[in-house]
Amino acid sequence: MRRAILLLAGAALSGCVLDRTGRSASEIYRRELALQGARVGNLEDQFDKLDARVSQLEELNRARGQEEILKMQTLDQVRQEVARLRGEVEVLRHDFDTARQDGTARAEDAAYRLQWLEARADQLEAALGLEAPPPPEREVAEAADDTGQPAAAGEDGAGQGDGAEESAQAVTDPDEMIALAEQHLAAGREKAAIAVLDRFLKLHPDHPRVPEALYRRAEAEFNQGNYSAAVLRFQDVIDRNEKSPWAAWAMLRQGECFDEQGKKDEARLFYEDVARKYPKSKAAREARQKLGR
Repeated sequence: MRRAILLLAGAALSGCVLDRTGRSASEIYRRELALQGARVGNLEDQFDKLDARVSQLEELNRARGQEEILKMQTLDQVRQEVARLRGEVEVLRHDFDTARQDGTARAEDAAYRLQWLEARADQLEAALGLEAPPPPEREVAEAADDTGQPAAAGEDGAGQGDGAEESAQAVTDPDEMIALAEQHLAAGREKAAIAVLDRFLKLHPDHPRVPEALYRRAEAEFNQGNYSAAVLRFQDVIDRNEKSPWAAWAMLRQGECFDEQGKKDEARLFYEDVARKYPKSKAAREARQKLGR
């Protein structure tokens, strides 16, 4: 009799007892299982990609002869050279930033040197009995941009594609970085958006827009079809700040990730959680619509 009572109590605890949010223990457990499944799926996807790459390399080595192997060695040399050039570009960029920071000191030094050279020229002219030549005629300078380079006539700086891309990479203002990432996402450039967002999170880890950046980062994975990775990225939004408006949308998108994988039961758990935890949000309204369908 005592054992039967304990069994009944255990059954009640596993399926009927509700927590403060109104969720049953079994629902919470199933949701955690879904997240764990996403983690396992993400690891399996990474393993499959690595396995496919190894298989391709093995097949390549079997199919290609000595001539092709020599070509591969040449390609490796090219890649090494490209990597070296990229390193030099980074050094030059660092030198340019340093020069720009101490530009005032360099300008003062240049002015001092110019005065010194003019004094020497005056002394030499006086010693040789020469007259100073007339100054050259001043030409009308073209409009220059903030880098000191003249702008193309009639363009006012337009058409500087390379400069525009470089300046975009140099964006460090938080709001501008988020706007740039959104532009990349809208244009289908997920990898570029990921690069910008990762740089944002590195430069501004305590900024108020971090939840939004994390959400956009997860969105980029979703758009690429990396649903298991996207589930974990969206969970990061929730874990970091569950009271943020982005947390509700992140939970909704988690359900969509499972929907895209054909896991309707798991998706329903997340839709129900959105409607229960954020009942007045727009994400909850969409979740209820999905549950109704």
